[in-house]
Amino acid sequence: MTDSRTVVLYHANCPDGFGGAYAAWKKFGESAVYAPVKHGKEPPEGLDGAQVYLIDFCYSQEIMDDLLARAGQLVVLDHHLGVKDVVEAMPEHVFDANRSGATIAWDYFHSGTATPTVLKHLEDDDLFRFALPDTRPIVRYIGTRAFTFAEFAAFVRELEDTGTSAQLLVRLRNYSDYFDMLVAQAVERAKLVRFEGYECYFANTHPSITMRSAVAEKLYRKNPPLALVVSAHPEGLGVSLRSDHTVNVAKIAEKFGGNGHPGSAGFAITWGDPLPWEIIDETL
Repeated sequence: MTDSRTVVLYHANCPDGFGGAYAAWKKFGESAVYAPVKHGKEPPEGLDGAQVYLIDFCYSQEIMDDLLARAGQLVVLDHHLGVKDVVEAMPEHVFDANRSGATIAWDYFHSGTATPTVLKHLEDDDLFRFALPDTRPIVRYIGTRAFTFAEFAAFVRELEDTGTSAQLLVRLRNYSDYFDMLVAQAVERAKLVRFEGYECYFANTHPSITMRSAVAEKLYRKNPPLALVVSAHPEGLGVSLRSDHTVNVAKIAEKFGGNGHPGSAGFAITWGDPLPWEIIDETL
């Protein structure tokens, strides 16, 4: 039985996932509960009977079937190829690998309304297209900020306003230059490892997804076809995989309980678990 509660679950620590949550927030405001979720973690409690939206994220088939049985309504909005079959098995869903979670959510909640510029840039970045000018500075900045709706909404307004956007972009480009310097330092310290039959570069970076992606892109171009980037968290290591698309890293990530796209994927390693790579070059 459906009750009056609305719960929005969205991909944690991901600008695109938060962009999707923002689209829901613009629809529901403070009448909904918003919770970031991760792979390898159980869904939050209190979903029985609620109207539940999953944005830029999908659990395993077993967990989704359980949620479908318990929730009053379950809607899944996702674009990750690794969970395509699970998403499409849900009665209410939108799956589109050619859009990102943020733009799928905006179109779902605000059909017929122009997509905010910021969300277009999030999609451009998340799908590794980089077809729009200034996507990198914009998304890099978003990745350093706290994911709060008030701050994100202010950023959306500032970027849309022709009176403030030019000055904002100058600041973001300056920040992006500093960001590039940090990327270069991480790339310089990368090591060669053996991983899943490949000799690839491995680097440790800041946990920002934009930083991980930028470092990994430099490394797989330096030594194709893929790169491995990690960052430390209280529970363990976040592992990001990026490739030149000749290797489907989503398939590799799925072996370790993760998910993603052919050229961009990730998984988590709990502290104490064995590392699935072997360092070849021990020098700094």
